Amino acid sequence: MMKWCLGVVLAVCARALADAAVRTCEPIKVAMCRDIGYNQTGMPNLARHTLQADADVTLQTFSPLVQYGCSEQLHLFLCAVYVPMCTDKVALPIGPCRSLCEAVHARCFPVLSGFGFQWPAELDCELFPAENNHEHMCMEGPGERAAGAGAAAGEAACRRLRRAPAWLWLRGAGRCAQYCDAEVLWEAGERRAAEVWLATWAALSFACTLAAAGAALACGAGAGAGVGAGGAGERALVLVALCRCAAAAGWGVRAAAGRAAAGCAQDPASTRMLLAHDGLANPNCAVVFLLLYYFGLAASVWWVVVAGAWRAAVLRPTTLPGAPRHDRHSSLLQLAAWGVPAALAAAVLVTRDVDADELTGTCFVGNQSSKSLLALVIVPEAICLLLGGVFLASGLRAVLRRAPPPPPPALLAPAPAPAPRPDQSVLRLGAFAALYAAPSACILATYVYEYLWRDAWLAAPGAQGSGPQPAFWVFLFRIFASQILGVMVAVWIGTPRLKALWRRAVGPRKPVKPPPAPLALPAHCYAHAHTLPRHTHKYSTYRPPSHHYSYRKPRHYHYSAGETIL
Repeated sequence: MMKWCLGVVLAVCARALADAAVRTCEPIKVAMCRDIGYNQTGMPNLARHTLQADADVTLQTFSPLVQYGCSEQLHLFLCAVYVPMCTDKVALPIGPCRSLCEAVHARCFPVLSGFGFQWPAELDCELFPAENNHEHMCMEGPGERAAGAGAAAGEAACRRLRRAPAWLWLRGAGRCAQYCDAEVLWEAGERRAAEVWLATWAALSFACTLAAAGAALACGAGAGAGVGAGGAGERALVLVALCRCAAAAGWGVRAAAGRAAAGCAQDPASTRMLLAHDGLANPNCAVVFLLLYYFGLAASVWWVVVAGAWRAAVLRPTTLPGAPRHDRHSSLLQLAAWGVPAALAAAVLVTRDVDADELTGTCFVGNQSSKSLLALVIVPEAICLLLGGVFLASGLRAVLRRAPPPPPPALLAPAPAPAPRPDQSVLRLGAFAALYAAPSACILATYVYEYLWRDAWLAAPGAQGSGPQPAFWVFLFRIFASQILGVMVAVWIGTPRLKALWRRAVGPRKPVKPPPAPLALPAHCYAHAHTLPRHTHKYSTYRPPSHHYSYRKPRHYHYSAGETIL
């Protein structure tokens, strides 16, 4: 018995000496553990890997857990197990202490169990030394830093979201960021369908608005319009087309760059691409946001100017068509139309609220923040729609309550001046303003729908089911309505101007015949009755006393048929 025990002890000691003799320190080649605090390791490691390549493959499986950030010491703990520290002064590898393992286990095991994974056997805390001493050297780690209440609440909020592994808590930004390739609300097929839908309507809107704006500038901004308020409305209508053309160019930049290049960015602390949550980190994302948000909001403000100009033209129509009238408030309108969207866009960039949506990867504001969606999208668009609606209702009320034309004047009475009525161009301007309001109201309704239901969509499903899902057709309709606004304004202002340019370029097909000259009649055929020669001596009532003439009235002969013959 004593011999057997002595043999076992000698075998263990021989194995330990053999391991110590075989193990040599070498530079760390695993990319994940190069900046861990030491640069030498020795194989085999504590998980019995003989090559650093095998340890690297195993460490890559823990990359999502490291990015999730369940523990600040997880990175050090994993490297200490799979790439332990090696020094020439100590024969055995220096791995983690039991206290480090227990701290990491307390924070990360609930996350793994929530995802359906078990704690790995080679990471069992009982395998590591209880404390660091001269007999068993180990790494205790710096300890968990006290996380703020906001960070703890944020991490808990990310765990409560739908498909929690698809989210990463960003401590610097203070929000949950979604991985670029993660499918949380939309599937891959829906994304491809939205991509094709977006590219088609964006190309159509850009082509139409560009052609209409070019035709308007070639013919003159106010060609075919009245003066005064009507002319101001026509000029504002052309600016609406230019803004919609720039917004369509933003959609085109997004479609040309692609989803990953325009809507995704890499976080400095992560190795995977995240859905853009800070537009300044991606130049393509910033350009798309500026084109869509700034020019889209500017188009809404100019539409309000169109509605106001139509109301002014209806209430105070111009009596003299050729009389010039200067716009007194043109400078204020220019400042409001271009300055207000610029101020809001600057506020979005300063607060770093530019983010991309999951469906199309288009950078806008409020795609990931309900507060930003309400304050910077819904409220400005609602104000514009309300002001435009008030102007339209006031002008329509004035048209419906206009007094009927006066009765024909009496004989020999001076004819009163007819009341001025709006011409055809003014009425056409009002019709456009009314038609433009319908898609704008639908777009605003889709934003309100997203604001009200977004939290319910992103909430983790309960035990009863998968939870509510967003309606795919609503978001497709938003893309359609946004682009149809450009197509509508292009067709509205471009049709008469394109006809004018075509006629100017082609010219009249048939020569216009001059009107026939009047017949040359003798002068006596034109003579009036009072120009004919009269015999004054025959019809005069005065007679000399020497002559006695009797003047008889002409006799009238009456017939039975009622006809009188002189």
